[in-house]
Amino acid sequence: MTALGALLFLASLGYWTYGAAVANPAPVAVPDAVAGMPLAQKTVGPEAVAEVTRLHGKEFPLTSGAMATYGGDGAVTLWVSGAPVSFIANEMVHAMTDKILKGRSPFTPTGTHDVDGRTVYKLVGMGQQHFYFQSGSLVVWLTAPMDEALAEKALEDVLQFYP
Repeated sequence: MTALGALLFLASLGYWTYGAAVANPAPVAVPDAVAGMPLAQKTVGPEAVAEVTRLHGKEFPLTSGAMATYGGDGAVTLWVSGAPVSFIANEMVHAMTDKILKGRSPFTPTGTHDVDGRTVYKLVGMGQQHFYFQSGSLVVWLTAPMDEALAEKALEDVLQFYP
């Protein structure tokens, strides 16, 4: 096989694999507990990706997903979306940040902080605190009550679970 033939074969295989992953998103693992609250409910794989699509009103090239709630009345909610590669996850984080900064969302930025080389974005909106960050090819969004201590503990646990 020539170098060009091998390159075309690998490109075709990669495109097919990508298409299959987007067509049937895989589940993403979620913590069993966050901030001392047990996992109350989770949705993974295609169902979680469908919910992300519904919330955003558009489709993303997601290859995996999960949504989990913790504690009574879903005190803490975790969304995790997997992109095919980390640079696409990075683009997704930047697109969200740009949209939020332009005021085209119900969220108000309250700051960012660096945690082990990762930027964590902090927001408020809809009566809750929100945090989002990238972990490799994953985009993680955490929603917590306005209780600062609880929110920070939840964020700490989620950052440890998704290094």
